[in-house]
Amino acid sequence: MATFRLITNMKQGFTLIECLVALLILAIVLASATRAIGLSIDDVRNNYIREAAMWTADNNIAQYYLDDSYPNLGLNKKDVSMAGVEFTMTTDITSTGNQYFRKIEISMSEKDKPNYSIYRTITFISQY
Repeated sequence: MATFRLITNMKQGFTLIECLVALLILAIVLASATRAIGLSIDDVRNNYIREAAMWTADNNIAQYYLDDSYPNLGLNKKDVSMAGVEFTMTTDITSTGNQYFRKIEISMSEKDKPNYSIYRTITFISQY
């Protein structure tokens, strides 16, 4: 009975070029993952700041209703802080077609970016 020997001509290990190509692919994948994680972190921070701005503006509107006073016309800017974020709150109170109603427009911006409005809300308040 004859025995057959399988003769293989396989290389042992990887060549330097194959290793470099694998490292290049790995570097590209890790760089794109890092970018995606960075964008996600920025998104969370922006949402946090918008949420804090919304709370601040809504609290200010609620204060008008709690005070039960008819606000004076005019533009008012003040610096406020909520949840560790410094804001500039701009309140613009204008008249409407009805003398018993006032329009209150509140615009929130970060203190270091006063020209970029993060959140804006409008409400109406009555005299009686």
